[in-house]
Amino acid sequence: MSSFSVLMSVYYKEQALYLKEALDSIWLNQILKPDQIVLVEDGPLTPELYEVIDEFQKEVGNVLTLVKNETNQGLAKALNKGIGFIRTDLIARMDSDDISDKRRFVYEIEYMDKHPDVMILGGSIQEMDENKNFLSQRHYPKMYEEVRKYIWRGSPVAHPTTVMRKCIFQSLSYNEKVGQNEDLALWFNALEKGIKIENIEEVVYYFRMSSGCYKRRSKKKAWKEFEIFIKGLWNLYGFSFKYIYPCARLIFRLCPYSMVKYFYGSKMRRKLLE
Repeated sequence: MSSFSVLMSVYYKEQALYLKEALDSIWLNQILKPDQIVLVEDGPLTPELYEVIDEFQKEVGNVLTLVKNETNQGLAKALNKGIGFIRTDLIARMDSDDISDKRRFVYEIEYMDKHPDVMILGGSIQEMDENKNFLSQRHYPKMYEEVRKYIWRGSPVAHPTTVMRKCIFQSLSYNEKVGQNEDLALWFNALEKGIKIENIEEVVYYFRMSSGCYKRRSKKKAWKEFEIFIKGLWNLYGFSFKYIYPCARLIFRLCPYSMVKYFYGSKMRRKLLE
């Protein structure tokens, strides 16, 4: 199979245990191991996080490439900087507080090898709470045309599950001006350029739904997300009834935190996103 790198970023608010579990899941517990792991330290970290990173570097040696930011720059800037240190043609994303399934890279790298026209590939996720109790599963549209048709309803791919070809970043980059919506902006930009995005059916990722996750989704991201949807939908479809959905999303995200949290765990959410 093709060689590939994993791209991660970590900042001081992350928990050391979560970072250790994330790193172990892409190396110690992974069937197909990456050729390189690029970890961006986005600003000064806690002693506990440094300890996890030091121990991991002792284990993997030169496989780990550390990139250091003197101050916290945010995820988009951290990822853009990290891409410059990638040595392989394939880049797998990973967040520092989640867990990759042990078969993840077997599934994804094999698919990318068999489908050279696919530039971005995602997979299904298993949501879990902070104690690793399983919640809902999320499955995404598989083929390119389905992805293109789905994006007006929500993100058509789970960002931390993706494997991307490095060559796409010759014409794309993470938008550093959209807050925590860099993934959605990237998918719209890719589709506007005809870059092929697909998903596999297998669950490849365990996504931690912490209380902070609900708060970020319901408040901080709302307006920027709305702007991205409106601009992206205009570029893809022109005038369309599809604008109704991002308007409804904006209203919902401005609702009280307790309502947002309830909705994310409800069957209604799954029905609306099917």
